[in-house]
Amino acid sequence: MTTQGLLLRSILLLTLLPASSLAEDASKEDDKESQSLQHFTPTLTEEFKELLRNADMEAGAAFFDKKCSTCHDIAEDGINQKGPLLWNVFGRKAGTAEGFEYSEAMKNSGHSWDFATLNYYLTRTDRAVPGRIMNFRGIPEDEIRANLLAYIMKFNTEPPELP
Repeated sequence: MTTQGLLLRSILLLTLLPASSLAEDASKEDDKESQSLQHFTPTLTEEFKELLRNADMEAGAAFFDKKCSTCHDIAEDGINQKGPLLWNVFGRKAGTAEGFEYSEAMKNSGHSWDFATLNYYLTRTDRAVPGRIMNFRGIPEDEIRANLLAYIMKFNTEPPELP
C-alpha cells in the first residue's frame, strides 16, 4: 500500500472511531503515567515479603546468570555494559550509576532503588518507567523476582535488611 493510501486509511479509521474510544486511549495514557515510578510509590505485600525471606539464592543466581548478566555486571569491580553496573544498586538514585548513559525517562524518574521499587520495576519495566531504554519487558512471577532481589541485595557494600 502506498503512503498516500495508508494516510487515507488512517483518516478513515479515525473518522469512524467514536470519540469515547479516543478519550479512553487518552485516559489509558494518563493512567500509564500515574503508574510510573515518577508519580507512584510502590509498597511490598506481606506475601512478597515472605517470598523474600524464604528466597532461593541459588535460583536467583541462576536467573541472574541466564537473563541479566548478558547486559549487567554485578561485581564490586565490575563495569557498565549494555546496562549499568548493579553493584550497590540498593539505595542508589535511579539513573545515576557513574559512567552509564541513561534514558531521559530513567534520569528523571526521581526514585531510589529499594525492594519495593525494584520489585515494581522488574514486574513491568514499561509501566514503571515509560520511555526507558532497557529492552526487557519484566518478570511476572513473584517468586522469581523475590529470588532475584534476594540474590542482588548481597552485592552492596552494606546489603539492606530484608523487609
